[in-house]
Amino acid sequence: MIRLGIIGTSSIAHAFATAAKASGQFEIKAVYSRNQFTAQSFGEGYGADIFVTDLEKFTALEEVDAIYIASPNSLHFQQAMSAIANGKHLIVEKPIFSNTKEWEAAFSAAKANNVFLFEAARHLHEPNFELVRNEIAKLGEIDGATFTYAKYSSRYDQVLAGEEPNIFSLAFSGGALADLGVYLLYAAIAWFGVPDDVDYADKKIQTGVDGAGTMLLKYPYFSVTLHTSKIYNSFADSEIYSGKKTLLLDGVNLIQSVELVDGETDERYQLAEKATGHFMDDEVRAFARVLNDPENPDTIEDYERWTQISRDVNRTMEALRKKAGIVYPADLDEA
Repeated sequence: MIRLGIIGTSSIAHAFATAAKASGQFEIKAVYSRNQFTAQSFGEGYGADIFVTDLEKFTALEEVDAIYIASPNSLHFQQAMSAIANGKHLIVEKPIFSNTKEWEAAFSAAKANNVFLFEAARHLHEPNFELVRNEIAKLGEIDGATFTYAKYSSRYDQVLAGEEPNIFSLAFSGGALADLGVYLLYAAIAWFGVPDDVDYADKKIQTGVDGAGTMLLKYPYFSVTLHTSKIYNSFADSEIYSGKKTLLLDGVNLIQSVELVDGETDERYQLAEKATGHFMDDEVRAFARVLNDPENPDTIEDYERWTQISRDVNRTMEALRKKAGIVYPADLDEA
């Protein structure tokens, strides 16, 4: 049983704790929050019995084997480095770090301290995500793709009221690219590889972050267009083009429908597997498999592949931000 500590008490932390406990692979042991009552209120429902308000004390807990971080983006690096220094394995919500220098420093430290460091990009571990990757290989030559993830955030109402919630704050490394665009980038890079060049036409809002934007990823013989937003809704499908054939997806994460549309015969073939269970089950099991069998060559190969994709996504995100002139305070700090 992997004894898990949790940093963060948001809805995504609740979701991960639920899936981790239900998996039978994790014991929720401890919770960190700046507020003792908040930590206790969150953790008691999952069986936790240690509640800490001091980060250094929390990451040094002998009762904890691994830590899941779901705090605001800009806090991930400091919290992760403290945990790594104390020999804890880490699962960090996407986007894992604010920029490339943080990514490199943290993964170098993790390797030196012989601990695993995972980015919690859950769709990477979903069966239908892998199914799409396999279907792309069958298509042969790719002519292009368009992916969309645009969802109006209730926090944007706070922005319109003159406030600056974390997800829409430069100080907390927020914005549409960091919050939803990262899903699109994971899909594009996992399925097509690293682009040769990128561009980002963003729509900045009054807090200085990108509320929405369109990314262009340029490959040698095709381009991929990614639409993301937290200030409006889109109900568009995502598509991958190959001559007369099109793969039609209902999204790039939590994929429920994958249709192969044959433009020559007008026939449609549903390829998706029916998803069951909690939406975080697959990633929880994937992380547990590596942590429980760290010497297995297959698990090491998987971990190295996930790490490489994480690195490529992080670098591409930073390149896109630079193209759009989006600078985080974390970019100005020494990692």
